[in-house]
Amino acid sequence: MKRKLFIVFLALWVLLIFFFSSQSYSEQNLTPYLTILLGDSNLDKIFSSIQFTYAGREISVANLGIVHFIEFFIRKAAHLFVFFVLGSLTWLVSTRIWKSKRIAAIVAAFFVFLYACLDEIHQRYTNGRSPLVEDVLLDTCGGILGIVTCIIIFRMKKK
Repeated sequence: MKRKLFIVFLALWVLLIFFFSSQSYSEQNLTPYLTILLGDSNLDKIFSSIQFTYAGREISVANLGIVHFIEFFIRKAAHLFVFFVLGSLTWLVSTRIWKSKRIAAIVAAFFVFLYACLDEIHQRYTNGRSPLVEDVLLDTCGGILGIVTCIIIFRMKKK
């Protein structure tokens, strides 16, 4: 019974990711809300010293403005969270199929990586979206973090 339930949750989560990837950037644009929320905040001064490159693009307050800078981090946190859950659900399903927890973890990590790749390929064909290798890596890290978290929690429950 639990295995079927986890498979249903996994399938729904995969469909949710597909749905979000099918949306154009303009459909997911957070900048109007962030503009209102941030208003006249001093966050630009606080974060002005942060600068790095992501996918060949400079990420900084000076280059993007505070609203797009904050939106970048929200979007990347969403990648981590969504694939954290995907990794967790995949591990839960895998442990019900394979007796070896190690094999279940490897299969789950491979599935997360494969789905991250497919997700970015899907985004290539979505208006206003672009596939990024960096996002595949970020998604895979989120998934592996979910897998590792599940392993730790289940080991703690055994003791």
